[in-house]
Amino acid sequence: MVSLEESPDGISQSTFIALSDHLPHSIALFRRLQFMNIKGGKTTNSHVFTLFESPEIFTVAYLDFSRGTETEMWLYSSTERLPGSEIETRCQEQVLEILKRVKDIESPYVEANGPRATPGIVLIGSLHEKILRFLEDQQRVKQATGPHFKFIFKAADLPPEIVLRSEDLVYSEIRKSDIPLVLSRTEIPRKERTMVLLPSMAVTVNKEPIAWGFLGPDASLTSLHVEENYRGQSLAKAIARKLFVGKTSAYGPESIYHADVGTSNLQSQGVCKSLGGKADFCVYWAWIKL
Repeated sequence: MVSLEESPDGISQSTFIALSDHLPHSIALFRRLQFMNIKGGKTTNSHVFTLFESPEIFTVAYLDFSRGTETEMWLYSSTERLPGSEIETRCQEQVLEILKRVKDIESPYVEANGPRATPGIVLIGSLHEKILRFLEDQQRVKQATGPHFKFIFKAADLPPEIVLRSEDLVYSEIRKSDIPLVLSRTEIPRKERTMVLLPSMAVTVNKEPIAWGFLGPDASLTSLHVEENYRGQSLAKAIARKLFVGKTSAYGPESIYHADVGTSNLQSQGVCKSLGGKADFCVYWAWIKL
């Protein structure tokens, strides 16, 4: 097997091209690596791991323990997209090798920064169902969320821009002073330190946000919310479209977007479908034993 490459700053051009060729399956990690070029998108604890045997057999991951208890790791392996027992077997070996390296990094991280909230466990986000099943077979999964549909959107499929129905409604962005309100409206554990880094879009009334959304560190549509008194006006759809078209370019030029929606969240699925989104596979957030 080829040796594991590790970098705090990014990946080789050949590997980045390989990830690009595997879009949309690789989109979460692809965008997270692009986010490293945005202010605050990487720290001194950022690591990028690459095992690149061929364009058909490779695994790439991003790790940052300092982001806990939020998502600490994203991973993509070519077996997620390509069939074949040999590809699957080699990629599974690569996944385990990367997890071994993550385990090796934990001790010096703790020595330098203090205890982690989840010692011996790493939280991997947007983990493809195929990789999760393999790690379950290896008895490496401590806990996992329910399945989330990975909705993919293409610029050509988006509806026309949505006109706000009232002159009182104005497009804006979320201010730092608005973050406590945003955090109070979501059950997903997020930290202000992360939210202030993320591209946002809001609809305001008298300069106060009544609807909003963000692009996550992996550019996924996240924290989409409309205050109860303003629902039924397509504001969630309008904000999502604005984020895709106006904010994703901060990550890269590719006109492809994504969102992770719980399989029981019918309302958010409806928003995604109204934007032309299609879901062909599921992902999970999983706490993996090192």
